[in-house]
Amino acid sequence: MITRLHSALVDVTDLDTATRDYARLLGAPPLRGERSAESGRRSRFFGLANMALELREAAPDGAGEPRLGQAGIRLTWEGEDPVSVLDASGFGITEAETACGTAEGAVSDRTFAPFVIDRKTSRGISVELVCDEEPALASCVGESSDIDPAARIRSLDHVVVMSADPEATRKFYLEGLGLRLALDKTFEKRGVRLLFFRVGGTTIEIGARVGADPQPGATDRFGGLAWQVPDIDAIQARLAADRFDVSEVRTGHKPGTRVCTVRDPVHGVPTLLIEPVGAGESVSQEG
Repeated sequence: MITRLHSALVDVTDLDTATRDYARLLGAPPLRGERSAESGRRSRFFGLANMALELREAAPDGAGEPRLGQAGIRLTWEGEDPVSVLDASGFGITEAETACGTAEGAVSDRTFAPFVIDRKTSRGISVELVCDEEPALASCVGESSDIDPAARIRSLDHVVVMSADPEATRKFYLEGLGLRLALDKTFEKRGVRLLFFRVGGTTIEIGARVGADPQPGATDRFGGLAWQVPDIDAIQARLAADRFDVSEVRTGHKPGTRVCTVRDPVHGVPTLLIEPVGAGESVSQEG
């Protein structure tokens, strides 16, 4: 029923500054701006090859929302009513009224039905299912940029989620959401167990410390976004010249990959850039 990663949602305190910074980071302007008809909060959307990044004004009190520097995960759901499917599995889910994003500029408004997973069910990570979206953000992705495509970020490789109880987290993503578990492997030298859940053209990567006792009461935490790039030398040089705090290029954990870390300004989101072994290949071992 889940067909793709719809978007990663990041709450920011200064939307205009964050929009400028992420336009510089990604190498392309936002594809659309919206104001929520329900809450009045503004958002800016960036279109990538396999998902969208939403920057949203933080709620005044932050109640019930992802914390600053955290990313909520939105997944596209198609087919049967998700409430009936997930309720049958014992997972809490609530349906909001049809939401509307009032568009900024000469584009149409966007409507969709958001289904919100209970935070206890999702182990503290904000997870929503998006249904009946019109127009779909995936159809709005553009290539409007003056920057060389080799020096732009093209897609999301993976979202990192850190878990203190990997079996419980595994159950949520595998049995609750029905995602495909592509790999469950322990890397003894690194002291980490990684689980890769494939979602369309990207991955939700779950990381857990090897040898640590499970902590059933602990919630999962967001570990960052890893972006896939075509030419890491070109992008690292562009970002360094544009006054980003970016590391030197180094060898990645997966043989044949090269990576670098962007530390600032990324508005609290741990950020990794990855040049994969082959075009379009998800790395999913670098978070």
